[in-house]
Parts: sequence; C-alpha cells; structure tokens
Amino acid sequence: MQTAPSMQSPIAIGGLGGSGTRVFAALLQAAGVHIGDCLNQPLDNLWFAVLFKRAAWCRPSAPRIPDPADVLTSIRLFHRAMSTGLVDDLSPAEKSLLEQLRGDLPPNGTWQCGPQAPHADSLISSGPASGQADRRWGWKEPNTHVFLPHLDRYFSGFRYIHIVRDGLDMAFSKNTWQARHWGHLYGLSRKPDVPLPLHQLQYWSAANRVALDYGRTHMQGRFLVVDYEDFCAQPVIHWARILRFLGLDDGRALPKDLVQPMTIGRSASHDLSIFPEPSLAEARALQAVVEIIGKPS
Repeated sequence: MQTAPSMQSPIAIGGLGGSGTRVFAALLQAAGVHIGDCLNQPLDNLWFAVLFKRAAWCRPSAPRIPDPADVLTSIRLFHRAMSTGLVDDLSPAEKSLLEQLRGDLPPNGTWQCGPQAPHADSLISSGPASGQADRRWGWKEPNTHVFLPHLDRYFSGFRYIHIVRDGLDMAFSKNTWQARHWGHLYGLSRKPDVPLPLHQLQYWSAANRVALDYGRTHMQGRFLVVDYEDFCAQPVIHWARILRFLGLDDGRALPKDLVQPMTIGRSASHDLSIFPEPSLAEARALQAVVEIIGKPS
C-alpha cells in the first residue's frame, strides 16, 4: 500500500456551520492553497464530510467520543485521497468501510450530511493529486474543529483557522446540523422542552470553548481565531493577518466581492428571554475572549 508523499503541512478552516467559513476558504484559494477538487458551493471539502460526518458517530446512541482508531482511519484515508489517491490502493477493510459510508448517503441512503453517494464514489476513485508535491494544501469543512486534537496529532505542523461568529446571532441560525448531531460530544442533549435556539447557543459555547482551549494550549503559533464580525468591519487588516499566519507576503490585495455580510445582528429581532441567564453569561464570557484573540493586535 502506498504512503502519502512528502507534502507541506496542511491548513484547515472550521467553525460552526453558518459562521462564514466560505469566505475564508475562498481566501485560502486566493492565497494559492489547494483545498480539494470535490467541493460544494460553500467550498466544503466533501471527501472530508464523507469520512468524518458519519451516521454512526452522530446518532443519539453513539458513544460520547468516536473511537480514536476509527478517526485515525478517516484521517489517513483523507490524507491519501488528497495526495496519492485511493484508486487501486484500498485494503479490504478500507474498501468495506467506504462502501458502507457510501451506502448511507443519498440517493439510496437516508443520511443527510451534505455529500451524496457520487461524492463517495469520487473519493474511492481518487487519483494522484495534480500539481507539484510541495504545493500548499488544506481544506475547509466547518466540522473540522470537532476532530482538531486528532488532526493535530497526525499532521506535523498542522495549522488551523477557527472562525467564530456572534453567539446570539448563531443561536438563531438556520444552520443547526452541528448542534443537532454533535451535541452529545459536549455533554449536551436536546430535550423536547428545550427551544432549538437555546440548544444552539449552548452548543456554540461548548464547542467553541473546547476548540479555543485546545488550540491555545497545544497549537501556539499554528492556531488562528478570527472574529467574523470584526473581519467584516476591517477585512483588509484581517487579510494581512491571515497571510502572515500562512507565512505569505502580507502585501497581497484582498480579493474583491468576497465580504458580503447579510445577517449580522439578527438576534436583535428575536426574544432573548428564552435564554436562561447562566447560558447568556457563558456565551458572553466566551464572546469577550473571542473579541480579544480574534482580532489583529
């Protein structure tokens, strides 16, 4: 079985769904970073989604933490797919796993997580990556933060950009996939009498806190937090900060027409009394941290 060639350390982007990660994926592309060929309109890497947004890991009966060995298998398959390819290079166990994941996906499967069976087919039949072996590469998939420790341990020099959008605005987002499917990983269970916006706010606090704690403790110099609202207010300054984080010339011009915020401040039109004071206090405390570390110094 082949091993992945020597490639530069990857750069990944993640955050809660609806945090504006698409903009930053486009910025990576503008900076010359290859983020994959199997992408949807928001520029999510669908191979990553096939491998990591598994039905077996998201069901209410799923264990609190996915088996680390299974996560490692997904990482290795993803790495090989993005480099040497998987076609004619799968063990029987790997082929069986991928066929199982494919079978869960539409149009014949019922698991709704973004990708469909043809995207799994393109993963299985992936060939060697085009271009130079030493090119910059990475991916954007919001759920990346869920697996941050595993990815950091596997990829030497792994760099990660975490996008954080205002917690109260996110509580009323229509993008609730993560909160509904990963809450159990953070000790959250949505009870019938808990409004979805409250569950979403609790997930926002818990998931972002875990990601920030890990990144600031274990990935110093390789972990960048971006305050989405501040980015929208002063994108040129943030763009230079991102380029420096990538080790690139910070004099590159910001690509045009990428920043088009539409729903900043949406929580102002909602009744916040549905949120218990402890939940509000936790979210505001975390927001204060983001406003410090997520802005250019």
